[in-house]
Amino acid sequence: MLVVLVAAGVGTYASYAHQQQASTTGAVGISAGDRAPDMPLYLTNGTSTSLSSLQGHTVLVWMVATWCPGCQETAPLIVSQYYSQLRSAGVTLLTVEDYNDLGYSGPTMTQFASQYAGGAGSHPGWLFADTSQSATYTYNPQADLDIWYLVGPSGQIATSGLNLGTTIQSAITAAASLQAATR
Repeated sequence: MLVVLVAAGVGTYASYAHQQQASTTGAVGISAGDRAPDMPLYLTNGTSTSLSSLQGHTVLVWMVATWCPGCQETAPLIVSQYYSQLRSAGVTLLTVEDYNDLGYSGPTMTQFASQYAGGAGSHPGWLFADTSQSATYTYNPQADLDIWYLVGPSGQIATSGLNLGTTIQSAITAAASLQAATR
């Protein structure tokens, strides 16, 4: 019985400490208003970085499965219709392949960038990367094929959505609002 009471006390304290930390530093999570969890990024140019290294910039994190038809259709749509609007709104576009392509076979991220977006490096401010299994589960817990998050310069998630090709205008509008707020 004493062990149960001690365990309950420790659990209560841990919960209290977590709530105190969240209230002073902002909760970390994937909902609007949360601080975006950090994630490792393995860029197609062979370098590694992390999402936190992009703090200070507005970042559109687009989690994709490279075999996803909607993702394959959206990348050229971004190039032809939305890239300049995103850049004008100060957005760095970060396209991240879900870990192991959610268990299905698809092109590599380098192939995806080349075939559907004109190639990595052909559009300044558009990065292509792989990430860890843990980061994929954090940002894409439902294993959606096409999910995105708009992360503001402070590292806070401003908004998110599914199917970037059909919801991109809301991301651009939110990014423009973030840009106006930082002026």
